[in-house]
Amino acid sequence: MSYILHLGHQVTDLAGVTGLVSTDAAGFDPAYDVNCIRVSTRDTTAVPFSASWAQPAGDVWLGFRYRAPSVNAQSIGTDGTFLEFYDDANRQVAHIRTERDDNRYRALAIGDTSVDGASSFTAATSQVYWVDVKISVGADITIAFYIDGALQSSATAANTNGKGRPVRCVWKNYSLFDFYNPAVCYYAHIAVLDGISTIGRRFARRTPDLVGTYDAFSGGIDAIRDGDIATRAASDIAGQRLSFSLAGPTGPAGATSIAGVHVKKLAQLGTAGPTGIAGFLRMNGVDYDATPGTPSADLPSPVYSSWELNPTDSSPWTAAMLPAEAGIVSS
Repeated sequence: MSYILHLGHQVTDLAGVTGLVSTDAAGFDPAYDVNCIRVSTRDTTAVPFSASWAQPAGDVWLGFRYRAPSVNAQSIGTDGTFLEFYDDANRQVAHIRTERDDNRYRALAIGDTSVDGASSFTAATSQVYWVDVKISVGADITIAFYIDGALQSSATAANTNGKGRPVRCVWKNYSLFDFYNPAVCYYAHIAVLDGISTIGRRFARRTPDLVGTYDAFSGGIDAIRDGDIATRAASDIAGQRLSFSLAGPTGPAGATSIAGVHVKKLAQLGTAGPTGIAGFLRMNGVDYDATPGTPSADLPSPVYSSWELNPTDSSPWTAAMLPAEAGIVSS
């Protein structure tokens, strides 16, 4: 079972980012990806986008790279909204906002009442930060907000009304900047993990490149490497495989600790045929299959496969042993 709830900031990963994905080098770290989300807005006009994920089993951790707005902090008589978190009944459970009086980013827990956390953090103009947020939901709702690994604000509210763990985050982009000037900010490298801290954890996104050992899915490699959700590779018989080499960033030079390898699929069930899909790694001529997942029949949905250890010998991953070929198998 993968602890990954969400990975990515592409058009197929998030709602509301069509037209916002940019190759502006200011917005991302090239060790991890090749683009970012660029938001340009002004006054109190919100430019929201969102990520959704399956029901988590534990605490929800969100991490991402944030380049703060390119103009001074907001100076009008309204609070800003940075992040909003919702449960599966669309009830807001937590919030990160800016306070109009001091421009500080504060955690807000929303249970039976709304409880605001203290904060000393203000975002410097055009400064890059790594943001991490932890949300715990039970008898209480607790939110903790970190910048570059350091706790900046936290809040706890009673939850006798039984709100659930968050399954959606909205980046609201509302009033985080000076009222009179347009502002540009950037987001990249978004990850949501189930019960695993995102602090210090980074994900390098590699994508399908050339067809590998297997080519049994109709549509083939071209259907999955173009980034277009409308073009799809399809399987009508359980056990069919499609594999490919990988292209893209490989992580920071000299990285010595690799926590895992993950294969993300966006998949949808057909009206007949296979009912599951799994990722697999092909290493030294052997296929290492993950446990299959069941996609939605209604719309394309993410299915994650994870290997925390090298499956060839159960040893920790090293850069030298990362797989050169990965793939998908129907079941």
